[in-house]
Amino acid sequence: MKLLQRLKNLGKKGNTNLIVAGSALFISACALLISVQEMRIMRTQQKASMYPYLTVGMSYNSEGFGYILKNSGNGLAKIDSYKVANDTLYFRDWFDVLQTVMPEAQGIDYSIINTAGNIRRQMITPGEEVNLIFLKWTTETRILEKRVRDLKIVICYASLLDEHWMIEDGLPIDLDTSCTITMEEEFGF
Repeated sequence: MKLLQRLKNLGKKGNTNLIVAGSALFISACALLISVQEMRIMRTQQKASMYPYLTVGMSYNSEGFGYILKNSGNGLAKIDSYKVANDTLYFRDWFDVLQTVMPEAQGIDYSIINTAGNIRRQMITPGEEVNLIFLKWTTETRILEKRVRDLKIVICYASLLDEHWMIEDGLPIDLDTSCTITMEEEFGF
């Protein structure tokens, strides 16, 4: 009974100090949690400001048509590899595509073609558009345009933070590791 009485008296005397100390400890713990959460948010924002977002699509204007690669993201994109295919046939270069898709063509040459060449290992800056191939309008290219619509272009790329994507059907797909395209399928070799 005396022990219980002493604890009550001690609680009355130290009550204010105990409340202040407990409050300070609680506020410190809350501040630490807020700081950790703020750091996580800042890291996420930093990563988001470095993400590339590449898309591939057809482009048409009064001068001609072609395939364009565009970086709509905020970060640089490093092209790892790419392939151009038609069903199961993989092409080596754009003239290989043209000769296979339209072998009867006589007037399609470098005078009407604009191409970026081999874009492997190139960096694509935010907002940049790269003409993978662009052909001026002629009678033959109007026929060719219908035949190249079904080409499959697959591009593997990475951000500066070593995160990887693959463009398939024009849009990027998130990957865990870099994709590997075999040398037989690689475009531009």
